[in-house]
Amino acid sequence: MLFFLLFSFSLQAQEASLTISTGFNTLESQLLKEIVQKGCKRAGFKLNFQILPNQRSLINANTGVNDGEAARISTISKIYPNLIKVDVPIHTIDIVVISKKNIKIKKMSDLKNYHLGIIRGVKITEQIAKKIANKPVFEATNYKSLIKMLVLDRVEIIIVNKLGAFTDLKKFKNTTFYLRKKPLVSPKLYTHLNIKNKSLIPKLEKAYKSMLKDGTLKKIHKKFNQEVYKELLKSIKVVPYD
Repeated sequence: MLFFLLFSFSLQAQEASLTISTGFNTLESQLLKEIVQKGCKRAGFKLNFQILPNQRSLINANTGVNDGEAARISTISKIYPNLIKVDVPIHTIDIVVISKKNIKIKKMSDLKNYHLGIIRGVKITEQIAKKIANKPVFEATNYKSLIKMLVLDRVEIIIVNKLGAFTDLKKFKNTTFYLRKKPLVSPKLYTHLNIKNKSLIPKLEKAYKSMLKDGTLKKIHKKFNQEVYKELLKSIKVVPYD
């Protein structure tokens, strides 16, 4: 009996700690960490939060090296079947097109005749590029490398998560960029846990729902937009167009 009680206590302790990763850049990962951290706390879990390269974060979560992924599109399990969605959206991203030259993109099909660049592991941009591109697509592992390719005219247009790209656009102070105001898509993002943690999903789901209901999620995003995103906009040169 004593052995059984010790074993049960050990198992509960293991379940109370989750290693969750993200492939987002530093600014957006800070936002996600705060959201997931509050969610895990309400669910009764300890959180070990990791920032990894985009693709690596997905692979680690899917193979069980880590316990889950902080925020991905709802259909990511079609590609990574060991990931199970916590069915409460915690974040939304704007997928936009940015160019260095004055290229006006009016509709998605206008992209087909240009050399495109994307971030490897951002599945929504991979899907868009695969669907429309008539020319080879350049894949970078980070935004700084991708934007540098744009500045050097190695690609003509990049398809990116707006906030992720803006974070690194400020490093290219002598370049003006063109941004299509309307995003190509604005998918909602969800935390996903590895299938081994399936039993923990209802608790985290309940915690996120409580954060929606009491306005915690909204407050976190509002604070981020006012204190971080607003300051970021002051440091970049972007010409928006309709």
